[in-house]
Amino acid sequence: MTAARKKAYSGIFRDGGAGDKARARYRKRRKALMDQENILMVLTGVPYGPGAETLWTYAHCPTYQEPSLMYLTGVNQAKVLLLLDPGSRQGDEILFVEKKNPAMEFWDGLRFGVGDPKSVAEAKRVTGIREVRDIEDFETVLAQRLKARKDKKVGAFWLEGRVGKKTKKVTTDHNWKFKKSIEKLVRKTCKGRGEVVNIMESHFDLRLPLDHYDVDNTRKAQQITGEAFRETLACFQTFSNECQVEGYIEGRMKYRSPYGLSFPSIIASGKNATVLHYMKNDDPFSKKELVLLDFGVRWMTMHADISRTVPASGRFNPMQKVLYEIVLGAQLAVQKKARAGVTIQELNEVCWGHVNRELEAQFHARGGKSKLDYSGRPHGVSHLIGEQEHDGDPFRNYASQPMKPGWLISNEPGLYGRFQIQLNGKRYDEELGIRLEDNLLITEKGCRNLSSGIPKTVAEIEVLMQGGNGAG
Repeated sequence: MTAARKKAYSGIFRDGGAGDKARARYRKRRKALMDQENILMVLTGVPYGPGAETLWTYAHCPTYQEPSLMYLTGVNQAKVLLLLDPGSRQGDEILFVEKKNPAMEFWDGLRFGVGDPKSVAEAKRVTGIREVRDIEDFETVLAQRLKARKDKKVGAFWLEGRVGKKTKKVTTDHNWKFKKSIEKLVRKTCKGRGEVVNIMESHFDLRLPLDHYDVDNTRKAQQITGEAFRETLACFQTFSNECQVEGYIEGRMKYRSPYGLSFPSIIASGKNATVLHYMKNDDPFSKKELVLLDFGVRWMTMHADISRTVPASGRFNPMQKVLYEIVLGAQLAVQKKARAGVTIQELNEVCWGHVNRELEAQFHARGGKSKLDYSGRPHGVSHLIGEQEHDGDPFRNYASQPMKPGWLISNEPGLYGRFQIQLNGKRYDEELGIRLEDNLLITEKGCRNLSSGIPKTVAEIEVLMQGGNGAG
């Protein structure tokens, strides 16, 4: 692709850093899914772009495609469908898009569209899908393909998992609505004999282990996120409220990445940090408080998901330091335990066992008192990261499965509540939250901390906040 063409289509196609090899990479993924399921399958993209459903809002999100479709095609535009028909003589892949609409492109930018031979040729070239059809033909084509197959099954993707003894389904998103529409079409076509089955498990089996392009993109996201954090610490003394911290660190991340943030940042000072998903981000803070930052940027479709907790003054007070070291110790213990074959449930036991034991030994045994905002543990120590910042099934059944090489997980112990202690003749009494989060790539024999370059020790944080470079 020429530089001009690549620039023109960069908003609607993500090559994942593979360049000219992207077509083969996406084809390999689709082929693996077809080999694993060996049934007729259909997947939907998002039905509308950012801000298009609620007319009085407009949200900017550079990468907004349904992750399952993004993983298989790289196409980043709304109203796209993918049909996979393994073994079919008529061709095993069809991409469905809308008609080319230059009037809408004047407002919203370039889109792949049928009716324009150059656009169709480009969609075929970058995705490796040989047939691109009008989305209005989708139901007719699916019915024809279903009639031609002996098995009357159609695979679709929707989110579900076990909660206790019950199967729970996500019924509020576009995947579920698409699944219901496919069921209706299958009943009509097969006169009640057909079946729609969920391909979620097979899809995640293939998608969750990252390939080397994904790892490189994740490293890039980590690098950008770390640089933004260092720069934020260097001028932290100029900030007096949460929104100033948010504006600065997000600005530094966006300055370096065209792919947007991994998620809206959490900037929570003092007591606000005891709210796990605090989003207000506009309170003033005093120099005596800790400030919790949960932040990260995308590179291509991969994410950084980082948490750090820093003293607004630039120095941890003695109580803050004791509590911080407890959380840091738990994080290091989890990192030491993490490897293929271990479960996230086991990591939870390591994490929260460490936090609770050390809180007793290092804090309560010295006369400290604590009132935690939870019983046992406040949250899981790890979630999966991939095409989504929180990837895998949303009910986290994967936490009981042995981890596989290539999985990327968070490592985020925390401590939240009110703490009181007297140290060196001075009494401390604070309501606070401390969280540290790194991203670990699971290997056969252990893990690699892709966030290792982002400062987190007490010494590193204090040096950077007081004008040093954090080295040594």
